[in-house]
Amino acid sequence: MAQEFKNFIRGKLPWQLRLKAAIWRRTTPISPPSDAPVVVFAIPLVSKRRAPDWEVVCANLNATLTSLRSQSTSSWKALICGQNMPEGLMIDEQVQFLKSNVSDKFYDKGDKRRQIIAHMAQTLRTDGYYFQLDADDLLHPDMVAHICADHNGAGYFLEHGYLYDVGRDLFAPLGGDAAAFWTLCGSSTAAYFDFRRSKRFRALLNELKSHKRIIARMQTYGFEMQPVPFPAGLYLVNHGQNMIERRGNLGGKLSYAEAHALEDPAEIARIKETFRLS
Repeated sequence: MAQEFKNFIRGKLPWQLRLKAAIWRRTTPISPPSDAPVVVFAIPLVSKRRAPDWEVVCANLNATLTSLRSQSTSSWKALICGQNMPEGLMIDEQVQFLKSNVSDKFYDKGDKRRQIIAHMAQTLRTDGYYFQLDADDLLHPDMVAHICADHNGAGYFLEHGYLYDVGRDLFAPLGGDAAAFWTLCGSSTAAYFDFRRSKRFRALLNELKSHKRIIARMQTYGFEMQPVPFPAGLYLVNHGQNMIERRGNLGGKLSYAEAHALEDPAEIARIKETFRLS
């Protein structure tokens, strides 16, 4: 009962969420999708003080940005938000660094994402897809191209991909009969936004928090997200810097990787080549 009262005060009861979505939908004009969408990657970066190994954090971020710069289309932007800008980070029209405006408490991803969304609302005058991307996950080089070409005006989620146990060099497929990629990895959803006429989508994007609830939340707002039809993500664990490891929740992922590990050397080589793993 106490938790239900807290959820009521916070406006998180199911009927409150549905009412909020209905009001947003009624007061937000929805235009047809444009001819030039952009995928915006929101990347919260842990602070140097909080990182067990800052050099590993920077190396993982560099690998993530390499996978973005290897995309087969340039219709994307990456907004990195953190307390400390990595040395040597290449900033250009596609990659920007936003100095975090919050203290580096243990879990500040939400604050950083809200700052990124506010920046998007202030600077973008287009429509596209908001993709929550952790600074250690990798994406298929054709993922942005697929989203921009299909451009359904609702959003996409990653159903298939791979779990990569870095420490033991094990690859396990996700999706199909196994666990869906989006249920395990936070880097798995591209939610539609449109800042051409107003900033109203800022409120919607701020509703998108846990990756496990984004698809359902977007559906509540009237947007039916669709799966990307190929293994589009590589979820990296056991490299020493995972948030789930900091929370003590890594064990199940390691067991899964061991139980479902691929054994064909040729298949493993193809995955490494596709996701630009050296």
